[in-house]
This record gives sequence, structure tokens and C-alpha cells, in this order.
Amino acid sequence: MDRNFLLAVSLSFLVLVLWSMLNSPPPPPPGSEGAQPTPQAQTGQSPGATDPGAAPATGPGAAPPSFDPGPAPSPPAAGVVGQAPTPVVVPDAAEQRVVIESDLWIAELTSHGGGLVRFELLEYEDASREGRPNVDLATLEPGGAPALATPFQELGAGDLSRAAYAVSQPDPYTVVFTRQQDTVVIRKTYSFDPESYLWRLNLDVENGTNRYLRSTFRVLWPASSIESADFREFQLAAFTDVDGLDYFPVVPGPSFLGFGGGTMDAEITLPETRPAELSWAGAQMRYFVSAILPELPREASARMGPVRAGQSGLLQVAYQHLELPPGQRADREYRIYTGPKYPDRLDAVGSHLDEAILKGWFPWLTRFFANALESTYSVVGNYGVAIILITIVVRLLMAPIMARQMKSMKRLSKLQPRIKELQEKYPDDRQKQSEAMMQVYKEEGVSPFSAMTGCLPMLLQLPVFIGFYYALQGAIQLRQQPFFGWMDDLSEPETLFVVPGIDLPVRLLPLLMGGSMVLQQKLTPTAMDPAQARMMLTIMPIMFTVLFYQFASGLVLYWLVSNLLGIVQQYITNRAKD
Repeated sequence: MDRNFLLAVSLSFLVLVLWSMLNSPPPPPPGSEGAQPTPQAQTGQSPGATDPGAAPATGPGAAPPSFDPGPAPSPPAAGVVGQAPTPVVVPDAAEQRVVIESDLWIAELTSHGGGLVRFELLEYEDASREGRPNVDLATLEPGGAPALATPFQELGAGDLSRAAYAVSQPDPYTVVFTRQQDTVVIRKTYSFDPESYLWRLNLDVENGTNRYLRSTFRVLWPASSIESADFREFQLAAFTDVDGLDYFPVVPGPSFLGFGGGTMDAEITLPETRPAELSWAGAQMRYFVSAILPELPREASARMGPVRAGQSGLLQVAYQHLELPPGQRADREYRIYTGPKYPDRLDAVGSHLDEAILKGWFPWLTRFFANALESTYSVVGNYGVAIILITIVVRLLMAPIMARQMKSMKRLSKLQPRIKELQEKYPDDRQKQSEAMMQVYKEEGVSPFSAMTGCLPMLLQLPVFIGFYYALQGAIQLRQQPFFGWMDDLSEPETLFVVPGIDLPVRLLPLLMGGSMVLQQKLTPTAMDPAQARMMLTIMPIMFTVLFYQFASGLVLYWLVSNLLGIVQQYITNRAKD
């Protein structure tokens, strides 16, 4: 799950706990009127939860298709995944390139390995790179094999990942690569659809020998790091019917406040095998995915791991070993999707490819906000304005609940002088102190648990926050969408300017949001003593300002507007007569 999101939820929960502890009155003694039993904490792991770093499950419950690439006379080099156990066949003919174009993309194939070396998306520029080139989803290792290379080591002729193929092109959108290895013929047929990002690769092996052969029809997808905002969250991923979505990070995690970044765990050195029905596997970033979808998911499995730690990784997808008698031929097919993460397009592909879009704990809410943003944008023509309008609607819907809580806290705060007198009157007798306090609450018609509900509005906002977070993080519609002025991308943190010398980005929205939290807390009645109130007035705004400093500007805009509306409602509540 997204690390920034987990950090946000963890800190939010910490604030809620601190607020409840510091803002609560002394609890009534056991048996007092209004006392309620303390809820028991529940712990445990949800069914189906897995440890991404754990070894693949084995045993009676797992019936994995075989993914043995063939005999391995010597172990591969440390940290290398899928290194050929047999010699690599060096191309023995000049390279030929085939370029295929449509209105959506440009694909370039090579005869050396019969694979893909370029797949540019013509509708998407990479604004973070010099010259604003098109986004290219073929991320190859320098000097390595192309994407969709096919080793075919099991055929006994070496690793054919870069071997030379003959090229033919029956029509503008079909390319056939053919290689004859002694009396074994290999064909790789690419079939493209000019109006779609979905295309096909058919692998065909014809056994002209007098012995049995076997093949896994294995394909490779290399993933090498790129200095680009689009590839900042680059990872290999696989979706199965057992584990759901699992992934392997290609590059270090995102930095905090623009400084540094995590490094890939040194312990992750072995490939992971997915022994279940493989719906798809591929390389993905926040807004784009290159997915390999086997036509026979039950017979397929995937393996992924590092090649150069923190810089590149390798995905392998293969079928079960297929026995091929003399004089017979066999083929297997993969569908390939290389394009943007538009929900409608991924839904049309099927095979759970829509799971490539992170939806969080409330997927229906994430999809709702994404659709609401798109619908509102179609009317107002600016996603920033759309976020503001949706925030206003959300706050209006929550206004009655928040008004009730604000009034309760206002009444409770007015009792603090009397509560303090009781605490001073009975400093050493907690029983009498609690009984006297309960009598005061009863006389004034205030629940002693009112303060404990002070975090209710924030709890109610968390699902909305989560839905907005994932809608803004995953909706490609927001990519490079401006609000106004220097806010030119609502899907990224905004930067007003950078402090020279230390390269510290100055971001106005998080600073304004922190200031709004200070004002909101000053206006909010509290049951804390002055020292505790001052501490919370300092801790919460600073903590949330630092946290939101790395979030998408669209998300910070939502939280800022929500705070401002809360300030208005709190001011009206404070001015109103009881």
C-alpha cells in the first residue's frame, strides 16, 4: 500500500488518540450513572493478508504451475534474476527495426530478440524531462534484451533473448519474426490495434526434430529506472486469484520533503513466484501500466525481482512446460496492454486489470469521487474549482453532525470552571470528585462523554479523505492539470519557489493549511487545561503541515478549503446563543 497514505492514516489516528485522551474529563467511578463499559480492543490479521517479503506459499493448498526455466548447471550471479543457465546466442545478422504508428502510440520492434524497444504514448508528454518527450513505456536495461524477449532455453540451443530473427510484415499492423534453429522453427507474431492500447503476441514453436521438446513460452519485461516524475513510483506487479495484487519496487521509494529517499531492502534478492491463476503481470507507475495478460491464466505464473538493486528489475511470465512431440507444433498467446490507467479502458480489457489503479480501503468511494471530479470538471472546466465545489458539498452534508458536536463541546467547555473547583475541593478523593462531577453534568444536561466524541468529525472525514487521496493519486485525468498561477499540476505537490542553497521547496498550500488549523483550534472550545491546549495548538498544525508538504496539491487544496469552511461554521456556532 502507498507509504504516504499509511503515514497519513497513522498520524491522523495518533492525533485522534491524543485529542481524546487530553480532552476527556475524568471518567466516572464504576457504577456511576452514565458509565459505560470500556470496549475491548481487537487485534489480528485480516484473512488473506500476506507479507510481501515472505517466500511463496507451498504445501497442499497451493497447486502451482511449474515455472522451471530448465536445467541450471551453475547458479546465477548474486542479485540477478533469470540469468540464462545456457550461453546467450549472439546475433549473427544485422539488426532490423520495424516502426508501427497509430494516432495513439508509436511501437518499435527489433529483429535482435524479436522484441519491443520503444512504445511511445503520443497523447502524453513527460513534462519533467528536458524537451518534454512522449512517455515511453519500454524501459530497457542498457545493452540488455528487448521487452518481450523469449529465451527459449528449454529448446537446448542457448538463450535466444537476443538472437537474430527474420522479419516479415503481412500488413501495416502485423509483424512476424521467424527463426529456424536447426530443424526447430520459432515464430513471434505481433498484432496491433491502431485504436487501442491492447495488442497481442503469439508464440509458435514447430518441432522438426526426431525427439521430444518442451517449452514454457517464457517472455521477459525489463524495467529500468528513469529520471522522471511519471516513473517515480515504478514497480513490477502481478495479480493472481490467490494473492490479489502484489508488487516489487524497481526504484527507491519517494523522498520526504524532497530530500533523499528510501533504498531497496538488501534482503529482497530472490525472485517471487506467483503460484496461482495469473490474471496479469507487468510494470506500472502511478498513471501508466505495461501489462502481460496470459490467455490461459490457470497455466501461467510470473517471477519478478531485481537486476541492479534500486535501479532495475526483471519480470518473467511463462506457461507450464508443454511437451512437444516430433513433427508437431504448439503455440501460446499473450495479450499486452501498454497505456494509461483509464478505468474504462482497463475495465474493457478485463482480467482484473483495473486493480492496477490503487483504490484504497473504500474503492467504491474512490471511484465515486473520481467520477464526481470528472462530471464537475465537464461543467466548470477546471479541476481545482471542481475540488473546491465538491468539498463545499461534502461539508454541507456533514454540517448537521458537526454542528451538534460543536454545540456539545461549547456547553462542556463552559463547565470547566466548576469542574476545576471540584478537582480542587476533592484533590485526594477521586470517588467524591467523580460523583460531584456527574451531578454537575446531570444538572446542566451534558453527557460526560461529550468530550470523547470530539474526534467524531475527523473520523467521519477520514473515509472522505481516503477516497479523495486515492482519487487524486490515481486519476490520470488530473495529471498535469493546472489550477491557477504556479499551481500547474494538481496531481503533484505545488512549489511557489525553491530556497537557494538548500533546495528547500516553499509550498504555499500546506503552509496556509497549517495556519488554518491554528485558527480553527483557537476557535474550538476545549475541555483541556491551558498547558495541554497550547501543546496541541503547536503539535497538530506542525505535524500536519509537514505531512501534507509532500501530498498532491489537489489533496491539500481539499483539506484547506474544508478547514476554512469548518472555521466559518465554528465561528457561527460560537456566536450563537445557547
